Order: sequence, then C-alpha cells, then structure tokens
Amino acid sequence: MKRGWMLLIGLMVMLLVAACGAKESQGDSGDEGAEDVMKEEETSSNEGQNTVQEAVSQLAVDATITPESDKVTFSFSMENQGDKAYDLGFSSGQKYEIVVKNEEGEEVYRYSEGQMFTQALETKTIEPGESISFEEVWSADIKPGEYDAAISIEVNSINEQSLEAKPFKVTKAFTVEGKQTTEEQEGNSGDSVAEGEAFRNIEVSGEKGSYVVTGEAKVFEGSFVYNVEDGHNMLIENTTHQVDEGAPSWSSFKLEIEISQEELPQFGSLTLTMFEIDPKTGNPTNVNYIPLEQFQG
Repeated sequence: MKRGWMLLIGLMVMLLVAACGAKESQGDSGDEGAEDVMKEEETSSNEGQNTVQEAVSQLAVDATITPESDKVTFSFSMENQGDKAYDLGFSSGQKYEIVVKNEEGEEVYRYSEGQMFTQALETKTIEPGESISFEEVWSADIKPGEYDAAISIEVNSINEQSLEAKPFKVTKAFTVEGKQTTEEQEGNSGDSVAEGEAFRNIEVSGEKGSYVVTGEAKVFEGSFVYNVEDGHNMLIENTTHQVDEGAPSWSSFKLEIEISQEELPQFGSLTLTMFEIDPKTGNPTNVNYIPLEQFQG
C-alpha cells in the first residue's frame, strides 16, 4: 500500500515538472516572436527614412517671379532628377503655398487665404526626369516696393512615409515698380532701355563655387548691379559693375564669381540676379535671373 502511494506521488511530480517546462518554452517563444516583430518594424522605419532623404536630394524645386506694376506672376516647378519614381502625398487639394511679405516683414499676400480645397488625400507619382509645374498670379492690392516671396510645394509624404518638415521651399526677393505717368513715359522714351532688353547673349561656365558669366549689356550710363543668392541666403551682396559704354550702345561684360565651399548650399539652386537702377526712382529695373548651378547634396 505504501509503495502504491509513493508511485502516485512520483507520477504527480513528473506531470508538474513537465507542465512548468512547457509554459517556460511557450514564454521564450513568445519573447522571440516579439523581438522579431520589433526588428522588422525598425528595419522598415530605417528604409522609409532613407527613401525620404534620397527623394529630398533628387526632387529639385525652382521658381521664377515676374513682377509688373499691376500683377506678379509666380512660376515654379519640381523636377525628379533621380532614377526612381516617387509617390508624392498631399493632405488636401492644396498643392502649394505662396506667402509674400513687404519690407517691414508684414504679410501682404497668402495664396491659400480665402481658397476652398478638397479635404481628400491625393497622390501624384513623379517619374524620373518628369516635372510638375505651377503658376499663380497675384493681382489684388499691389503696391510698389520690395518684397520677399516664400514658395513651397505642400508634399506631406513620400512613398507613404510622412514628412515632418517642408523641404520643398524656396524664397526669392522681387521689386514691384509703380506705373509711369504719360509725361514720365515721354520723358524717358529717348534715354531708357525697353523692359527685358538690358542684357543679351549671356553665357555661364564653371562649377562648385567658381563661375564666369559673359554677355552684353545696354544699361543707363554703362552701369548695372548684380548679386548671388541660393533662395535662402544672399551669398554676394549687391555689387556694381561698369561696362565701356552706356545705352543705347551694347557693351560686353565679364563677371568672375567666387563663392567659398562652406557657403555653397547642399540642396537647391544658385542664382545670379542682374539689374540696372532706374535713375528717376532709384528702383531696380530690367531684372534678369541667371541660374549658375543646381545642387543635389
């Protein structure tokens, strides 16, 4: 009888040990499965970040601003300079934003103000070598003066990876001149240069901060001004250049531009702006924007 009890107790102990071992094995297996899921999520997150960084370096934004006395035209585009297609996500029907501020830093125009946009998510695929272009005209309550325009393409995701910032943005300065009266137009007809005809035959050579720009100028008293900016910073402040003869004669010119490697942008465009100063108003006129180099990081 005693021996039977001993066998029964031993059998119960063996069953208890086996059950504990099974639970421990299940616990270890569960931990390993959780670790595998975390590793997969971390790998996916890193790949998504790499895709976004690559896209930001390959998607180049450029903008041109054409000011007139009664309107300002903003023309801008995004070009895929890489070898991969990207799906651009927009949180609404608004594809871009334009904000204009005057010399005092006061906001005088915002494209989205008063606009109605669809609230549905939208996606646009931009293939390698493809560009998407936009144009907007500001024509209400324009006054003569100096302005800064911040233009951004409102992409909020790339290949379904969210963007925390707005990397596709450029800032440019421009000048709106006042309308001339009939007397001023008649008085200037003999000694002024027609709009857009102050410079011709412009050629650009060089790279990586060292450039040579040549061409011909027909400017008042043989003098014009140039500067260089990257859309965010003025790298060369307004500099006066003198040619041999003034308007109506054409004179050749040569600009040698040097910018240190430390000042060159990682992304975006380096732009040379040339213009002459109106002798009556003191404002820039015949403004020309010359691309020097596109940087992709």
